[in-house]
Amino acid sequence: MEQFSTTRQMGNHPSRTDTEPALAGLTNRLREMQQTRLALMFLDRFDRFHLKDITTDRLTGPRVAVMDGHEVINFGSDSFLGLDRHPALHRSIRESLATWGTHNGASRAFTSVALYEEAESRLARWLGVEATLIYPSVTMANAALLSAVAESGDLLVVDRESHDSIHEGARLAEARGARVEKLHHCHAAELRRLLQRTKMEGGLVVAIDGTYSMTGDVPPLAELLEVVEEFGGTLYVDDAHGTGVIGPGGRGAAFAALGRLDEILMVGSLSKAFSCLGGFVTCTRELQRILKIRSHNFIFSGPVPAPYLAAICAVCDIIESPEHEMLRRRLQELTERLVAGVKRLGFAVQGGIGPIVSVVIGDIERTLRAGRALFDAGFYVQSATFPAVPITSGLLRILVNAIHTEEQIDGLLAALAVLRDTMESDGYIFPSP
Repeated sequence: MEQFSTTRQMGNHPSRTDTEPALAGLTNRLREMQQTRLALMFLDRFDRFHLKDITTDRLTGPRVAVMDGHEVINFGSDSFLGLDRHPALHRSIRESLATWGTHNGASRAFTSVALYEEAESRLARWLGVEATLIYPSVTMANAALLSAVAESGDLLVVDRESHDSIHEGARLAEARGARVEKLHHCHAAELRRLLQRTKMEGGLVVAIDGTYSMTGDVPPLAELLEVVEEFGGTLYVDDAHGTGVIGPGGRGAAFAALGRLDEILMVGSLSKAFSCLGGFVTCTRELQRILKIRSHNFIFSGPVPAPYLAAICAVCDIIESPEHEMLRRRLQELTERLVAGVKRLGFAVQGGIGPIVSVVIGDIERTLRAGRALFDAGFYVQSATFPAVPITSGLLRILVNAIHTEEQIDGLLAALAVLRDTMESDGYIFPSP
C-alpha cells in the first residue's frame, strides 16, 4: 500500500509545502479584490472614528452599556419595546428550556416542535391572516422567499433602497431565471412607467421595504399596491422594522396603509420589537405548504430553538394585552420628544414614524466623527454611511426604545447641540432641514 504523504503532488501543481499556506493564499487573494481593498482602506483610515465591530463588554442598566471601555447610553438597539428585559420572556425561555432543551436538532422539513404551530397561529391571529411561516431570520426569509416566488420567466421588481437581504434574495431568484429590475424611485408613477415599458411573460412580484431600515421612512404602500394589482402581480413587503411598533396594534406599516394583510406577502421580524429570534411571512395555509417545499433556506437550515418559540408566544400574550399599547404609547412619546428636539436644533431629520430617527450629517468623514463625538460624550448611535445610504447623505441613526428615559433623550439632545456648535465653528455647513 502506498505510504500516506502530507506533501502530495497533483499534476503540475506544487505541493502545499512549496507554496504559502492555504489560508494565507486565500487571504491574499481576497484582500486584492476591489470591494475588500476599499473596505479595508475605509477601516484603516477611520479606525479611530468608525465604531464598527465594537464589543459590548457588559450591561449596567436598562440601555446602559459598557462598550469598548466606555459607559454609554445605548441608542443602537432595535429591541424597540424593551422586551429583551421583560420578565415574562425570561420566564418563558427558562420553562421551555426544561421541557424542550436548547435545540430541536432537526430541519423543519423533517419535524417541528409543537411550539412552532402555536407561534405561527398566534402571529396569524394577531395580524388577521390565515397563516404565517417562521424562518430562522428575516435575512434567510428574504433569500428563501424571493427565489421561491419568482423564478424562470417571472419579473421581480426590487426597490433600490430596500434592505440588502432583499437584493440578496433577488440575486438568487435571478440565478433561477427570474428577470430582475430595480425601482430607482419608490413611487407609484415610477413603478407604472417601469412596468409599462417592460415585457412580462410570467408572474410579477414587487419587493419593497415597509419601513426603511436606515432612515425610518415609509414608502407609499397603498399607491404601490394599486399599481401592482393593476398589472396582476404580488406585493412583497419586508416590514422588519415596523413589526410590533407601527400602525394599529403594531401590525406594521403595510397594515397601517392597507388596513389588511391578506392580499400581500408581508415579512416581519421576531428579533427586533419581539426581542426573540426569527422572521416570518404572512400567507394562506395552502401557500404555507407550497412555501415549505420551495424555500431552500427552510429545508436546509436549522430551526429557531424551542425556548425562543415560547418567548414569541409570550410576546403575543403581551400584544393581546393593554401592556402592548402602553409600551407603544411610551415609545411614541419618546420618539416625538427626540424628533421635536432635533428639529429645534436645526438638523435635517428623517423617520420618526416609528422608532428610527435619523439625523442627516452628509459628508462621510464628518458623519463618522460626529458619531465618535457622541460616543465620547456617553451616547452610542450608529453612523450610517455609503453604501448603506447615498454617498453624500451620511446619517446618525438613532433607535428609540420604550425603556429609554426622558432624561436619556434630553441628554442626547444636549450632546447633539454641542456637536452642532462644534462642527459649525469648524466651518461645516449642515444639509438644510
